[in-house]
Amino acid sequence: MALRYALLGLLAKNEATGYELTQQFKETVIHFWTAHHTQIYRELLKMEEEGLTQSKTVQQNDYPDKKIYAITDKGFEQLLEWMLNKPVNAPKLKDDLLLRVSMFHFIPTDKAINFLETSKNHHKMGLEMTKQWSDDHFPNGTYKENELGEYLTIEFALRYMESWLSWCNWAIKELKKKGELEK
Repeated sequence: MALRYALLGLLAKNEATGYELTQQFKETVIHFWTAHHTQIYRELLKMEEEGLTQSKTVQQNDYPDKKIYAITDKGFEQLLEWMLNKPVNAPKLKDDLLLRVSMFHFIPTDKAINFLETSKNHHKMGLEMTKQWSDDHFPNGTYKENELGEYLTIEFALRYMESWLSWCNWAIKELKKKGELEK
């Protein structure tokens, strides 16, 4: 259901096509929420049926016609209701990588270290890409008023990846100590 509010939030900033929303989603919320383009299009249809969005079809000569979605007053009211009145719940951590780490006692130490090194490389790449995106969109930490949320969440993403990298380095050292004890 949160996908709905992510899309309403994006549409509250600007009207957009489903393709543009998919791209914006990848740029602005991918570091804390994921959705496949089919989920996005399905949710757009539901929201339009419920009167939360409306669309207009733009005919194109060399391309298929496109639908441009806009948030309705009802959609904006529902977005604000969700933001202001949904209870703040305890955080939920659901991480496939950590689930696998929790079972490292089943595999050899060198395999566990390789797993963490691979994860570390992925997070380094993600950190570099996120830093570049942040530098491109928020040079010197400057942002427009309607970009405050993006600025705050991109900073969370940077800190999260830095924390993961720091933890990986610590865990690798622990595993190496364990490996030394086994010899």
